[in-house]
Amino acid sequence: MKTLHLGLVGSGLQHSRMPALQEYLSKLAGISIDYQLVDSQLMENFNPLEFVARASAAGYVGLNITHPYKQLVASLATRPGKAGHEKIGSYNTLRFEGDDILGTNTDYSGFIRAYESGRNESLPGRVYIAGAGGVGRAVAMALGQLGCQEILVYDQNNVQSTSLVQGLIQQGIQASVVSEKDVRESIKSADGLVNCTQMGMHGHPGSAIDPELIGAQQWAFDAVYTPLETLFLTTCREQGLDCLTGFDLWINQGLDAFTVFTGKELQLEETFFNSVLGWF
Repeated sequence: MKTLHLGLVGSGLQHSRMPALQEYLSKLAGISIDYQLVDSQLMENFNPLEFVARASAAGYVGLNITHPYKQLVASLATRPGKAGHEKIGSYNTLRFEGDDILGTNTDYSGFIRAYESGRNESLPGRVYIAGAGGVGRAVAMALGQLGCQEILVYDQNNVQSTSLVQGLIQQGIQASVVSEKDVRESIKSADGLVNCTQMGMHGHPGSAIDPELIGAQQWAFDAVYTPLETLFLTTCREQGLDCLTGFDLWINQGLDAFTVFTGKELQLEETFFNSVLGWF
């Protein structure tokens, strides 16, 4: 049986469960894989662009890309792995096919699948997003695909929020940058609240969205999945909002990445999701 060589490239990966997920899926599919963690924190003078080139030359089938390299590697992709993914401006999954590098954003496709599964046919409405980095871009573009009425983007880095809003508008999605002085009113007027910052993650306590402003909205999503229950999500649940978790995104983007790498789309039972959830 031929072994597929894969890997995850990013910073601070030692506790990542993505290798376990991809290996679990490969066993279910009857495929042999070798999935490596490439943690730039453990390497001197690490250059992600050079590593991608070396991996391709060494016979890797593909790579998952995570923080902080999703936008950086976008320049390497020679074509999108799926139509429309090039509009996002970042890729978290690369597949090597000869001289071509196919770029796919499974945060985008994974969020769409998670949202449709969790909220059925409910439209997102007017959504406030905190964080305009790699995952923020993917989620915002996905919300546009899901029929979002308007996207309000706040990021401490105004260059990032402006870039995302410009990209959304180019796709015909109504969006605007939220200034510091307008944050509170934007949150209170939103139908959905989205956290795509590191706030709430282990080592980054607190909430990017003031808990006192939560209650009038309909739904919420937190990209953080370590821990599964953040202060933000706990508050949203207490206030009766529909909640999508970082695990919902993580598992769906991982499933989509497996399909990109192998061409196989597994039909999985609820017991599979519950088993993987137990890892957290």
